[in-house]
Amino acid sequence: MKLFNRRTVHVPYAKLKKANMLRNESTKDDWVHWADYREQIREVIAKTVDEYQPGRGHILLLGAGNGNDVPISYIETVFDRITIVDIDEQALDRLIAKSAYPGKFRKAVIDLTGLGQTVTSLADLKNNIDALEPAVDLSRIAAPVDVAMNLCFTTQLLSAYFHREKDKEISAEFSAGLDRLLERIHFSLFEGLAGLLADNGLVIHLTDTLLLQTKQDYVSPATPKVDAVVKGDRKGNAHLLYGHLKEWDRQGLCLPGAFIPRHPGILSRFAAGPHYSLLWQFVHDEYEDRDYYVTAHVLVKRIKD
Repeated sequence: MKLFNRRTVHVPYAKLKKANMLRNESTKDDWVHWADYREQIREVIAKTVDEYQPGRGHILLLGAGNGNDVPISYIETVFDRITIVDIDEQALDRLIAKSAYPGKFRKAVIDLTGLGQTVTSLADLKNNIDALEPAVDLSRIAAPVDVAMNLCFTTQLLSAYFHREKDKEISAEFSAGLDRLLERIHFSLFEGLAGLLADNGLVIHLTDTLLLQTKQDYVSPATPKVDAVVKGDRKGNAHLLYGHLKEWDRQGLCLPGAFIPRHPGILSRFAAGPHYSLLWQFVHDEYEDRDYYVTAHVLVKRIKD
């Protein structure tokens, strides 16, 4: 398995915060470029709110960053309170600066790995991976939350530890350990969300699932598979890809955490709702063309007897 970089950045090991600040800095000017992707996310939220009729008092945005993928004007007209979470407070400030109603926003600077205080290097990660027990602290978020949205942070959670490695190829054993750790992080996260959500609350979990990249002499392995299915229309035919994901995952083409929203450990606390297929046109410049196929899963809080 290869852990990918969203941009080429130099990250000091033990500095999850710095890693994410550098990522956010590298994409802070992508607001206009990502307008179509934002609109797709707006449509997912609108369909979900219309179908499930959750409260409109409080939406929680996890991994909000600069807000380039957040339909800010829509959200601030639908919800009374908006809590935005990221490890990078400067990025959250850039998000609020785009708002017409900044008074609706509350910031919470949180490490969504639940590991940042204990795992300071790749060596720590390798040596202790099976013993690590993530504890994602959501105590600074006020309940109740009506809608929580996870904004494509799954594949970024552990990648900071790999940025300055010369060889990003990792063993099958370590890869399996990383997958198990990602699951444990999300179990902690979703357990916390279940405690915050109102009785009719729900989560919209977005995750980038397939990397579609062309640069110089490199084409990502998923790209020809996807293009054969969508027949020249990646956005319009993105919905055709979902049924191929299990097969492609067996071939090692899916990004880490692609199936976490359907894990039994998550579904014990949440009922699976509909899923949506999105195309994130991430960057198109003289160096590379890169899209992500993104899946959005709706998860509805189960009410305990």
